[in-house]
Order: sequence, then structure tokens, then C-alpha cells
Amino acid sequence: MQKEPVDIHIKELDDILDHYLDAAGRLNYAIKIVGHPGIGKSSVVRQAAERKNFLFIDTRLAFKENIDLGGYPVPDHENQRMIYFRPRFIPPERVPEEHEGILWFLDEANRAHPTVIQTLFQIITEGRCGEHLLPDRTAIVLAGNLGEEDSTTITDFDDAALDGRLALFHLKPRAIDWLRWAAAREVHPAILRYISLFPEKLWDEHRIHPNPRGWHQVSQALITAYGIKSEKDLANRLRETERNSLEKLMISLIGDLACFDFIRQLTHPRQISTSDILTGNRGKLESARKEEILTEDLLWAMTGAISHLREQLMAQQGIPGKEDLIQLGHLLCFIATCRSDSRIAFCHLLIRECGLLTLVPGALTSIRPEGEAEKIRLSIEALLS
Repeated sequence: MQKEPVDIHIKELDDILDHYLDAAGRLNYAIKIVGHPGIGKSSVVRQAAERKNFLFIDTRLAFKENIDLGGYPVPDHENQRMIYFRPRFIPPERVPEEHEGILWFLDEANRAHPTVIQTLFQIITEGRCGEHLLPDRTAIVLAGNLGEEDSTTITDFDDAALDGRLALFHLKPRAIDWLRWAAAREVHPAILRYISLFPEKLWDEHRIHPNPRGWHQVSQALITAYGIKSEKDLANRLRETERNSLEKLMISLIGDLACFDFIRQLTHPRQISTSDILTGNRGKLESARKEEILTEDLLWAMTGAISHLREQLMAQQGIPGKEDLIQLGHLLCFIATCRSDSRIAFCHLLIRECGLLTLVPGALTSIRPEGEAEKIRLSIEALLS
């Protein structure tokens, strides 16, 4: 029986990695991170090494064979034996003086050859790679994909003995973490604004695209390859011709659905966004009540808000925080502005897609003013009775 990974978001993983590196070489387990391609697993680990001033060594196990890890054999004629030269891609014999330790990142661990996986057991349990001892203060972090869940080919990792020596986590990105990371790296402003307005568009758990890596690649293409640095210039470029080469490049990086919606938002902005729903934008709420917002845009934004709340709850193992209840309260206010058939559909979505219905009473208490909360409560109860 395989160990089930624990769902985790980046901030929590940062904290776990920091403590793990503080105790590097003195723990009897390694950390393994699994998740969809392109969600930032390697970036999170690299940044942890930088924070703790650890030498970061990134080894892609999918490209290695067992003999690569053990080192090239060379005859020692004088002593009648074979010696194995230490490979450059494994940790050196000693921690370099300018570093506090070594973080050996073994990526694509579950795409490795089965014989390499057996060597992993030696690395984790004995602190040794073939003939080569790893220095003290060496921390081991593995990463891999999910297999069928993310359409990747993996090597079966069904080894209970090795599983028992791993702390296993399933990394799930959150828009709030990615936006903080992206702002520090000067990701294209059009992408930052789009993801802040529609946080549920950062990644799709059920499809390969979009994902955080894809959005970063689009940003690099826009700024570096095409020289488009502002949102206005990008919108003008996309309006010039339909189905131009830039559009096709973006489709290849983030998928057609995300690309079309991104372009649509740039060239013909929707009247309301997911962010407006989640933050309870009073102006937009009044416009929705006066039916001044296109129904398509309102339904699109509310669907996005439900997706975002679902992702938030899944990342928190189904335990809502105060902010989640406030956001759900704002969503209920917008749902109450819809026609009765749309209200019924969204209430069913809250039940079927998110299991959020039990949170409605708590969310209603967050709505202000209180008189408005009572109207929303009556509206929802009438639909569910």
C-alpha cells in the first residue's frame, strides 16, 4: 500500500522546508513533493536553499542510470581494485565554506529507472551514493509528477520500505502565492492583472494547461521575444489581426481556453471579474441588482468565484478560514441578484462542486449590513426548501 501525499500550499511548504534544512543531516526521513507539471516545485525548493544559504544541486533522475550515480569505474592497478570517480552532479565530499549545507534536489524521481530508485533508498537511509559518502548537513528533497492524474508517465514507486522514509506532500498552487512571486520577478503586468482578477485561471487541476510555468513562459515571450512591455501595447497588438502568430504561441503555452479568455479580457474586458465577486465590490453589486451587467459576464465571474473557493478549501483540507466565509458571503450576495433559475443552478454548484452549503450559515453572519444578510438568507432558504 502506497502512502497518500498530504495536500499543501506553497507557504506551508516553505515553512516545512525551512525547518527541514535547519536540521539537515540529523533527520531520518527525506521530503518528497508531487504535483502537476509547471506548478513551481523546483522553484520552491531552490528558494528554500537560497534562504538558508545551502548549495543547491539539481539532478534530474529521469536522465540518469544507476551506474551514473555510482560513478565511472577506473582500475587502480597498484592496489588491484576498482575505484569509482565521484560524479559532478552529486554533492561534493565537503560542504563548501561559503555555504551552511547542501540541498540535493532529486527531480523527476518517479520517472527514473527502477534501479535508480533502489539507489535512492541508499541515499536516504545511509547518506551514501554508491561508494561516495554524502557530507553532513546534506538535505535530500525529491520531486515528481502524479502519473494518470496529470497525464505523465511515471515509474511505479510502490516500495513500502522507501515510502516509510519519506514525508510526502502534494503541492497545490494558490494565486495569492504566485502573484507575490510573479510581482517580484516582473512578470508581464497584463498577466498579473488578469490572474488577480480571475485567480481561478492560474491553473487547472483537471488539465495540463494552464499552469504557473505556462503563464511565466508567456510573460517571458511577451517581454523578451516580442518586446511588448505594457498591457496597452499588448491589447493593441492583439487587436491588429485575428489569430496572429503571437496568439498561437500563447495557446501552445497556456492552452486554448485560457488564452482565448486572456485575450478577450484584454481586448473586450468583462464588466465584472472573479475578484469583484470575492471582494464584494459594492458598485458592481448595485450594477448587478439594476441588471446593468451582462448576464454572461456575471455568470462567468460567479462560476470563477466558486472554483476559487473550492480550490481554497481543498488546499486547507476542507477547513474554511474567516476569509473564506467572508468571500462566500459576498458570492451569496451576487447569487441573490440572479434570476431564480440561475440562483438554483449556483446553489446546486455550491453543493455538488464544493460541498460549501454547510458553510452558508457562517457566511451569512459575515454579510453587512445585517438587514441585507437576512434578505439573502431568505432568498437562499426559499430555493432550498
